[in-house]
Amino acid sequence: MPDNVNVPDRISTVARIAPVAGVFVVLAALGLSVNAGRLGFDLAGGRLLEAGSLSEVWSAYLAGWHAVDGGTASAAPAALAVLGIFGAVFTPHGFVSLLMIADAPLAGVSAFFATRRLPVQPWVRAVIAAAYGLLPAATAGVAQGRLDVVAVHILLPPVIAGIAGVLSDPGQRWLHSSSLCALGLALLGAFSPLAHLLALAGLVIGFVVLPSPAPLLKRAASVVIVVLVPLALLMPWPTVLVNHPELVLHGLSGPGDPVTAVDLAGLDPGGAGAWPVGLAVLLAAVIAFAVRPGRAAGAGLAVVVLGVAGLLVVRLVAVTPLQGGPVSPGFAGVPLLVIGAGLLWIVLSACRGAAGKPFLAGGAALVVALAVGVVVAGSGGPLHSGGGPALAADQADELARTGRSVLVLGTGPAPALQTGGRMPRFGDEQLAVSAATPGRLAGWQDALVNPEAQRTRAALSGAAASGALFVVLPAGADPRPIVTMAGDLASSVAPTSDGRPVLRLLEPGGQVVLIPPGVARQAVTSQAPTSTLGVTPVDAELPDVRVRVSEGVPGRLLVLAAEHEDGWRAQVDGKPVPIVPAWGHQVAVAVPTTQAEVTLEHPSTLRDVLLLVQIAAALFTLLTAVPTRLREPRPLEPARA
Repeated sequence: MPDNVNVPDRISTVARIAPVAGVFVVLAALGLSVNAGRLGFDLAGGRLLEAGSLSEVWSAYLAGWHAVDGGTASAAPAALAVLGIFGAVFTPHGFVSLLMIADAPLAGVSAFFATRRLPVQPWVRAVIAAAYGLLPAATAGVAQGRLDVVAVHILLPPVIAGIAGVLSDPGQRWLHSSSLCALGLALLGAFSPLAHLLALAGLVIGFVVLPSPAPLLKRAASVVIVVLVPLALLMPWPTVLVNHPELVLHGLSGPGDPVTAVDLAGLDPGGAGAWPVGLAVLLAAVIAFAVRPGRAAGAGLAVVVLGVAGLLVVRLVAVTPLQGGPVSPGFAGVPLLVIGAGLLWIVLSACRGAAGKPFLAGGAALVVALAVGVVVAGSGGPLHSGGGPALAADQADELARTGRSVLVLGTGPAPALQTGGRMPRFGDEQLAVSAATPGRLAGWQDALVNPEAQRTRAALSGAAASGALFVVLPAGADPRPIVTMAGDLASSVAPTSDGRPVLRLLEPGGQVVLIPPGVARQAVTSQAPTSTLGVTPVDAELPDVRVRVSEGVPGRLLVLAAEHEDGWRAQVDGKPVPIVPAWGHQVAVAVPTTQAEVTLEHPSTLRDVLLLVQIAAALFTLLTAVPTRLREPRPLEPARA
């Protein structure tokens, strides 16, 4: 008999777990089958670059200066900090690969728990959550390696639920719920500034328009926390977004592909990995509202309107990508995810109470339609296992030892990328470089992809002067014409791991070089050296350089493989001296004829202050997000005689 006492409790527990377990198992099985050719913790390709090791990710995030595209003091994207935190177990890139492969089940479970307060039967919520996990925009995001779209897909439901809770009634634990909502919004904004702005717009408009029984002061305080705390948590990344709004439109994964109106109506953002089967979601929302209209559908309709507004901005406003390239509209994946979430909310609103049972069959048909699109198109796209292109071992070792850079040419309209000491990694493409850098790299790329003797030699000399040691050509390119034209400037060496040709630049160079008067005159008047006679590499590392130069002839220059941008300071024997632009874009300083100590540095005081603000915001959020047990008021004891 005692063994049967807890049978009802066990049955109740199974009944609660079964719907979400069913969602996870079905979507996980579907995800594993679609991604069967991508299984592994080393996914790369398309818009996804490798993230590197844990120490490399944190070093890149905390660095005040980055050896990317000639060097920049731009703040790194906040997504690196998120990968550094959650990638402590699997390594950051392993965590990214896990998100890509498990996107559908994670998003489905996220949507199921985010709707737990709705008066809808669990199995109905499970079916709608499964439909959310299979939205075409997310499938395309995975296939194309767009991590920002995948992150939004997983985080969007709890963020919407948190904002809805703040707007309706924060409750007695308003500080706890507001901090949790702010934390979710910060995670969302770390990967997609556009999703962050859409969420803030919905929060502010809802606060102004919607009535609530909660006290106005409590609601206002909650809204202020949700608005301001994420900005502090993301510091100093928002400063880059303000100065470069193209990052908001293009996101972390860059511009979008051509797309038709039918694709957008079917929640397909264009490119590989999806079919416009989202038309079934639109049809389901229309039928649900027609069969059972009500005020409950208003919230879902508001989310749809926000998503449509974001879609119009992304597709109608074309801008130049941050790293250069043709003027392009943004990728429609994030706005379409918002629209899809709103449409499914409308469907859920028609399933309130006992009315949800008749909708189960229709919901199952919806899931089947979305699953067909995933199975047919989801396995395509450039995302693959095996990691990104890597240099031969001896080349990679030399690059890391010398700190010199590698110039990786893009394929088609994709821009070139120059990185110091290593191959390009995740986060490099989101760094804001100087205004002239994209044009210079585009010129080098054109001269090497379409070789002409004079232009090609000038490009190779200019790349070497900027510190480059290797040049990785696009896949399928023939290096022989370039080597023939280059003469003593470059030679062909072992290709990358994926077969891309690699050139080694032969001119003397380094992170810091001392150039003689003849070459120095060229440095201040031309864009590339015609002679490197007498150029001497100096044993120093960027960005803080401290060297002692010996006596010599007048007119010498100490040249850094760093882009000339605001913030550089130079001193000779402790006295400030002006920066001299070398080759039109590099940092240099004139060296005296006598023995002297030359110092160049790029201080990052403001960034350090913003990082302290971020740490303070993180401590506040963690302390207030932990729930506290509210004490029930004790009943009054009767007075004793």
